[in-house]
Amino acid sequence: MYMTAKAIVTNLISLIDTYGYVLNCARAYCTNRSQPPIFSAMVYDIYNRTGDLDLVKKALPALLKEHQFWNSGIHKVNVQEDHGRNHTLSRYYAMWNKPRPESSTIDKAHASKHLNAYEKEQFYRELASTAESGWDFSTRWMRNTSDFSTLAITSILPVDLNIFILKMELDIASMAQIVGDNRTAESFLKAAQARKQAINSVFWNEEKGQWLDYWISNGTSSQECRRWKASNQNNNAFASNFVPIWIDLFNSDTCIVEKVRKSFQSSGLLGAAGIATSLTRSGEQWDFPNGWAPLQHMIVEGFAKSGSQEAKSMAQDIVMRWINSNYVAYKETGAIHEKYDVEKCGDIGGGGEYIPQTGFGWSNGVVLAFLEEFGWPKDLKIGCNWVMHCGDEL
Repeated sequence: MYMTAKAIVTNLISLIDTYGYVLNCARAYCTNRSQPPIFSAMVYDIYNRTGDLDLVKKALPALLKEHQFWNSGIHKVNVQEDHGRNHTLSRYYAMWNKPRPESSTIDKAHASKHLNAYEKEQFYRELASTAESGWDFSTRWMRNTSDFSTLAITSILPVDLNIFILKMELDIASMAQIVGDNRTAESFLKAAQARKQAINSVFWNEEKGQWLDYWISNGTSSQECRRWKASNQNNNAFASNFVPIWIDLFNSDTCIVEKVRKSFQSSGLLGAAGIATSLTRSGEQWDFPNGWAPLQHMIVEGFAKSGSQEAKSMAQDIVMRWINSNYVAYKETGAIHEKYDVEKCGDIGGGGEYIPQTGFGWSNGVVLAFLEEFGWPKDLKIGCNWVMHCGDEL
């Protein structure tokens, strides 16, 4: 579907040309917030499959513009290590302090409980910023996991966001080199190296073998330099803690891969039907027991590309669980779903603000990608117990 993929990317280029970033949705009321920055990976994948040099040339100016958006102003945060070294990372921060037009009634209901006028504006900003992250909503972003009004995503440096931007920097460097722009390529290789160091310094937790989100102090100034503190890392388990393994800079290091694999194996996130988003059963859709296709894909892709046979085996095991669950749910409902309950094979995910959707693009895409790379589940040496648990006809 190369033409379809190229058409989608062309639409996103148009949004970036007009607004400076990919809007959270292609609606007038979403001009105040972005999508997570995965655009560069889309362009790079299309080029790798098609060799479409014209698309790369067309996309590069847009990529430079999107990179500037995430690395300036309110999205940019500086963190200083104890020995004085400064690191620059990025956060989600929507330019909005009112109820989201698409969810106005719900937002006002949440804000009416015990918030004053100023607190309501801050809360509305947090809601829109969380929508910018794609994880709307999750206890990952709450100061008090039992109080939805304590959303504070603008006070968090997220692991996955900075991995997406690192991927963007690596992709820009590669594509600039392809078109002969060596100056840009060199500049972005340096930017990627600096971000990798920042990710390891701010997010990496050696004891846990994971990268952890980092809480920063309140305040909107990106120029204020926060002093790094180990106590500011969020020690809770989230699937996003393992997203860095998706990047070649990390999955090519067998020592790191093994630490991450062991950490993942003992994290409690892997259920009978895939990877849970978190371990907290909050009723929000980006929490336990829901599993989402993009997170399965990134973690599987990272482990599968590594040099560790144990990690490759784990990737195959996750694929088996996920495909089986999608298959059983499809046989029972006739549809592919946006999220799945990882506690039981074939169960559909729930929670959140709206009725779970069917025919979801990323669920379709990830199943197809897994089938293409790993084959049908029967090729993955499924044990009898698993087949009996997950349904027949596999």
